[in-house]
Amino acid sequence: MKYILSIDIGGTTFVSGLFTKDLKFIEKSDKDKIRYYKNRTNLVKAIIRQIDTLTIRNKINRKQIIGLGIASPGPIDTINGKILETPNLKMFRNYSIVQDFENRLKIKVSLENDANLFALGEWYQHHREIKVFLGVTLGTGFGLGLVLNKNIYTGGNNMSMEYGMSPFKWGKCEKNISIDYIKRYAKKLYERDVSPREIEKNFYNKDKKAILIYNDFGKNLGQALSHIINIADPQVVVIGGGLSNAFLCFKDSMFVEIKKYSPSFNINNISIVQSKSKEISTFYGCCINVLNKK
Repeated sequence: MKYILSIDIGGTTFVSGLFTKDLKFIEKSDKDKIRYYKNRTNLVKAIIRQIDTLTIRNKINRKQIIGLGIASPGPIDTINGKILETPNLKMFRNYSIVQDFENRLKIKVSLENDANLFALGEWYQHHREIKVFLGVTLGTGFGLGLVLNKNIYTGGNNMSMEYGMSPFKWGKCEKNISIDYIKRYAKKLYERDVSPREIEKNFYNKDKKAILIYNDFGKNLGQALSHIINIADPQVVVIGGGLSNAFLCFKDSMFVEIKKYSPSFNINNISIVQSKSKEISTFYGCCINVLNKK
């Protein structure tokens, strides 16, 4: 039996998955937090320990692994296997991760933007009949991935869909469409640090401050998505990432903005929903990317 490993490295956590060559999901690791590690060397060792734990637990040796797929925040250089000046994973900036991991593990490694892989995995699992599919990740940053006619759209230079870096009235787009925005806004209103989970709970308890936070977050997100919908005209949009757990908190204000600015959304009944699979979709995307690069 042959297997594929996948790693989803986010801005705050990393988690690994194990699949068979025919894309049967076997197991995922526990999540680990990047802040536990002081430097790149220690973080790399922790990631390798994580995937080694998966293989040892399932009695798999590295000769049975056909490849490792890595999902990383962008921007990245997929041709040279390098993470560039990503704002959301500072420890891995300007890091030739593919070469390093291939040298350490002696297996084939593929790198792709995490939002692209999330979109590909969601499309593969649930929407293979859709020609134009948009995946959105909400977390440390604001990620977008477009699946166009069964393939990830990567642009002419393999760096498309980095919309989170684009300028808005508040600065970079993702500054106000991220977990950091939720935390900053909450600290201003509550005058203390409040976790996103607590703010979500407060929202459901009709707390006015939590409602204001998520209404404004949804408005920001809706404005950004209206731009993307107007450009790409997707048939389906699926929202994942850690903040998607609060989808019910921000969806109403998000839809108000999209309806205001996107003609195609109003005319064509574009579906915008919360992901059911989340990180599992990113794992699937990693595995498909490995198979496509063989």
